[in-house]
Amino acid sequence: MSEEINKNYLKEKQYKSTKYLEARIKIHTFSENTQSFHQWLFDQYDLSNFKNQKVKVLDVACGTGVFWKQNYEKIKDFDIDLTMTDFADSMLEKSKVSLQDYSFDIKYEIADIEKLDVYFGNFDLVFCHNAVYHAENKDLALSNLSKCLNDKKDSFVSITTNSEKHMLNVYEIGRKLDPNFPTDRIIDTFTEEIADKMLEKHFLVDKKLELEKLKVTDLEILMNYVASGVEPRNIKLKENFYDEYSKIAKEEIDSKGYFEIIKRSPLYICKKTN
Repeated sequence: MSEEINKNYLKEKQYKSTKYLEARIKIHTFSENTQSFHQWLFDQYDLSNFKNQKVKVLDVACGTGVFWKQNYEKIKDFDIDLTMTDFADSMLEKSKVSLQDYSFDIKYEIADIEKLDVYFGNFDLVFCHNAVYHAENKDLALSNLSKCLNDKKDSFVSITTNSEKHMLNVYEIGRKLDPNFPTDRIIDTFTEEIADKMLEKHFLVDKKLELEKLKVTDLEILMNYVASGVEPRNIKLKENFYDEYSKIAKEEIDSKGYFEIIKRSPLYICKKTN
């Protein structure tokens, strides 16, 4: 079984603390874009019909709550009843701290994307960002997300993932330096290329795409990102792996002024088929 769908590994290693997720988030601060990916996501939604009413929202695999923190100024005038779920205690605890001063109703609950029965039929909006690839049975996960929606015509599920080409050079360097470097990435079981076909079986889909370039100038942040997919798996790399990787990255930074990473991230706004 791939580690990225192994629930024990995810709970006890990858997401036992927020360290590795936060390392993965931090590298995106080097974007050329004027707004973050989370802010871009929010701007793609048409929420006009949800104003002046209570909006029931479910966040599946909420992580550290960064989506809500970065978009608070845009949502504070909505009457939101938000249920934040994750299967990792560490993520919910971090979210509680991040959002403790925000003035909308929030509930925090342990939940698994493959076991969402308790939420079926109850929500106007369901968010599941960069998480479907952790499900062992992805068709079940997508079916569950659909079933969590109520029957309002404007209700939708927001799903994100990344392309197989997303940040690919970061991984190619690692693989060239050491064959033990992970050959599978977190996203690989549910890339854009897979999602394009799979989502159409469950939803009416409106796809939007964000393309951007990261210009990383901080070598430590880059190396923490590289390590975030290695350390929790207890993969043993050759002794000088990180020194050699740092040298390659530093040479590019010294030459161009930055280490370049290309990102390709789709958003799927999904409505029920019936």
